[in-house]
This record gives sequence, structure tokens and C-alpha cells, in this order.
Amino acid sequence: MSLEEWELTVQVESLVDFTSLAYHGYNTKEFYEAHDLIHYFDMRNGPTYVNLIRHFWVRAYVYDKHAAKLEMEEKVLIDPSLAGKSREEMGLEPFVDTEIRSRIMGVPVFISQEIISYVIGRASEGSFKDGLDNNKKSP
Repeated sequence: MSLEEWELTVQVESLVDFTSLAYHGYNTKEFYEAHDLIHYFDMRNGPTYVNLIRHFWVRAYVYDKHAAKLEMEEKVLIDPSLAGKSREEMGLEPFVDTEIRSRIMGVPVFISQEIISYVIGRASEGSFKDGLDNNKKSP
């Protein structure tokens, strides 16, 4: 599927107004302060650069284990003497984690779970349970 930048509509979300929520009886700011998440909302309430977002997402792709393997296989097809060598020996960077990759004005941009957790000021580790029997009643 091919997209052009002008085909994307970027929806800028409404700002979180803790004062208005508290006025209407929903004082949630204390909860987010207790969990040290106010920095995240300060960041979210900042400016949105629609053209950069369009430019990024039109060129974005997921770089995972499968993509890293294909990259190695492509290198071997170009130069068969590289067969059986490591990524570093092929001149490739080591695969660390799944990333969203793109380019903005020629500059490579990589976004991983670790980068997202750093930006919002939270630890990148956590737990995830897959295959729960009853998702609607599970805590």
C-alpha cells in the first residue's frame, strides 16, 4: 500500500485539562502526580508538528527479527562470501530490539520501547500476560 503525505489526516488530540476535570468533580491530577506521570502530560500538551508527523509515518516500517534476518540474507545474496558470518562481520549493526524506523528530511529515526519509556520518564520493564482465558473479567 502506497500513501502520499497529503493523503494523511493527522488528528491532534485534545489537551488534558486537569483544572476543568477537578472543577467537574474528577480530580485525577493527584493520581498521576503520585505515579510521577505529570511529565508525560506536559509533553503531550506541547506543540504538534503535523508536517513532520506525516513525513515520518509515510516512510515508517517495523524493523523486527524477521526484517533483520532478511537484511542478512540480502547481504549474502549480494556477496556470497558473507555466508555464515555474524551481523557485525557483514558490516551490519547488531539487532537489539523491535523498532519503528523512518526518515525525516534524510535523518534516520528509530523508535523503540526503551526510547518511549525514556521520553515519558518511566521504566521500560513490565509484565505482560498473553492468552488469558476470560479477558473481560481478568484484572
